[in-house]
Amino acid sequence: MYETMLTRHSTMIVGPTGGGKSVVINALVKTSTVLGYPARTYTLNPKAVSVIELYGVLNPETRDWYDGLLSNIFRAVNKPLDPGSKERKYILFDGDVDALWIENMNSVMDDNKILTLANGERIRLLAHCQLLFEK
Repeated sequence: MYETMLTRHSTMIVGPTGGGKSVVINALVKTSTVLGYPARTYTLNPKAVSVIELYGVLNPETRDWYDGLLSNIFRAVNKPLDPGSKERKYILFDGDVDALWIENMNSVMDDNKILTLANGERIRLLAHCQLLFEK
């Protein structure tokens, strides 16, 4: 998994329930931290909320933007790090992949690495952050 993640910014881990997917992810994070590369996961289940609650919503009347769970996490995690920092951050989508929410992730998972929100804001996935999908 570590070697795959060296060349990919989005990785999907697939296996049966109880097959050790979470154990592998936790081992990666703990080992990375012990080796001097502090790591942290931000876990969410995208199927537990609606697409609006996940990404956010733009009020058509007032033009006010309200962040969703993912847009809030994505923005916070992708702030530039201090120079010399070796920190790693993983956004972990723990749950079934559904066409309703994964469609908006296409531009993040391809080489563009940009999340585009309904208000027109574009947030770049920085080098210290990666996406993990656990199915």
